[in-house]
Amino acid sequence: MSSLLKLATDLEQKSREQQQSTEKMLKAAFSGHEKSVSEALNSSLSRISDAISAHEKGMTEAMQSNRLSVMSMVGRTWLTITMVSGLLCASLSGVLWYQGSLIASNLAEIDRQNATLSKLNAKTWGVTHLEDSRGRFLVLPKGMKAEADWTADSGKRNAVKLVKE
Repeated sequence: MSSLLKLATDLEQKSREQQQSTEKMLKAAFSGHEKSVSEALNSSLSRISDAISAHEKGMTEAMQSNRLSVMSMVGRTWLTITMVSGLLCASLSGVLWYQGSLIASNLAEIDRQNATLSKLNAKTWGVTHLEDSRGRFLVLPKGMKAEADWTADSGKRNAVKLVKE
């Protein structure tokens, strides 16, 4: 039995040694695997961080470009509005100036015509003429009456004398 016991003890000893050896081997393997996983994670973290930074930089540049584009468009729009307003004001000023000069010339013409009318009224003593369906008439000014049976040009033409009433 002692050989069996010795064999069992040897077997147990070998089993412990094998267990320790397997444990060391597994620790070494897991340690290597842990290092490679850690390196892979660090590498992945670095790539993701770089990608995020690149994306943020690209977005910042795109937003800056878009902001400049919008500012340029707004500037052009205000410039267009200002120019159109200026042209409209200039056009309206020209129209007002033209109409003012036209009104002034019409007023001057009316004044000339009124002066001519005053001269004609002075020469005709306010007598006007009227024509309707009943015939032609000379209309006397208010406060005047006509006396018939008068002649002019040494009796060659009939005349009417105007007398105040």
